[in-house]
Amino acid sequence: MIFTLIALVLVLIAVAAVVRSVDSATTAIGSLAFRRDLTNRGELGIAQALAALKSGSVSTETAQAADLASAHYSATRLAVPSGGIGVPAVLVSNASYTTAGYSCIDGSGNTLTSCTPGSDGIVIRWVIDRQCVTGTTTLDTSACGYLKTSRDPKGSSHYAAYKPDGSSRGLFRISVRISGPRGTEAYLQTTAG
Repeated sequence: MIFTLIALVLVLIAVAAVVRSVDSATTAIGSLAFRRDLTNRGELGIAQALAALKSGSVSTETAQAADLASAHYSATRLAVPSGGIGVPAVLVSNASYTTAGYSCIDGSGNTLTSCTPGSDGIVIRWVIDRQCVTGTTTLDTSACGYLKTSRDPKGSSHYAAYKPDGSSRGLFRISVRISGPRGTEAYLQTTAG
């Protein structure tokens, strides 16, 4: 009987260890699922930014010469926090983002009032910054980042990629921050030109 009680205690300890392990794995998988969902929903912010650059309020070089808060656009490269994650500081700080006059959307693309989470608990923030030094008024390659390609119609190995009209293509950084349930956050960055 003593051996049976000892065996029963050992089995109970093993069962408790397995249950705890399963709980930890379930929590980790749940967190990964939240993060994956936030990354997928972050594509809405990128789509908003690309629409503004391609056919929206900052689609022309004239419009791109000045900041435009309604399009979440900065005409020059935005500063990143020192020792930070390489994302513009205005995107990392909720107060700075609101002060800049930018709006937010929820996970379905609906505009949110004061960037408070919607019914799905998701807030998407984004900014577009032209990769130019402060004070630049044109998209020239001496003060701005530009896109390169592997084939130069003029025979040079180093050149700016060209638009159909022959002008150089400026480089824009799109940064997105997605906040979700349980304090989950994801950041996305891409370039456009």
